[in-house]
Amino acid sequence: MPTHRRLRLEWCRARGNWTAAECNQVVFSDEFRFSLGSDDNRVRVWRARGEHLNPAFAVCVFSILPLLCVCSQSCLAPTAGVMVWGAIAYNARSSLVLFRGTMTAQRYVHEFLQPHVLPLMQWLPGAIFQQDNARPHTARVSQDCLRTVTTLPWPARSPDLSPVEHIRDHFGRRVGHPTSLNELEARLQQICNEMSQDIIQNLYDSMPDHVRIRAGKILNTSEIGCLGFD
Repeated sequence: MPTHRRLRLEWCRARGNWTAAECNQVVFSDEFRFSLGSDDNRVRVWRARGEHLNPAFAVCVFSILPLLCVCSQSCLAPTAGVMVWGAIAYNARSSLVLFRGTMTAQRYVHEFLQPHVLPLMQWLPGAIFQQDNARPHTARVSQDCLRTVTTLPWPARSPDLSPVEHIRDHFGRRVGHPTSLNELEARLQQICNEMSQDIIQNLYDSMPDHVRIRAGKILNTSEIGCLGFD
């Protein structure tokens, strides 16, 4: 078994007994690219519901730095896009931050951690902050900024473990077909403003069973009904 798969399985098994209250302590964050065309760097497969653990329908995709790069206005329309960053909690969420250009560690600290993450964590006593292992996140300057914050270790190549991935899908289904970057940004902000906190809470409520499935502690997803993560 490849190292990243083994570590992912170990992560899930270590949290296989997560309670809803423990899951609700986590503040999940991530950044995504939305493009004017279909070039969103995602790989999709067709599968029946409940077959998300079947290796026949799984695709291993390496994380690549171009995901953190956004094209300028001069790029061709099919590849031009914007990056969005956000953080969610069970009863709260950050502002949706839209940005263009390359994410660096310094930018991550000054434009995301300091103005958004640190105030949110101070407002949520006992909260645990989650971020993936992108280089700007793991840089020393970023770690120094988070030295007073409890962080959640995160396995590599595991965006599907986070409820934020499904917030991305929520946006993707509603963004439509904007014809300019300004229109795209306005549409993304509108979707964020209209999104109910109930959507986030439903994903959190699914989290304990979601992790247990990944840990192999639940083999038949039909036994637990409809998961928000499937």
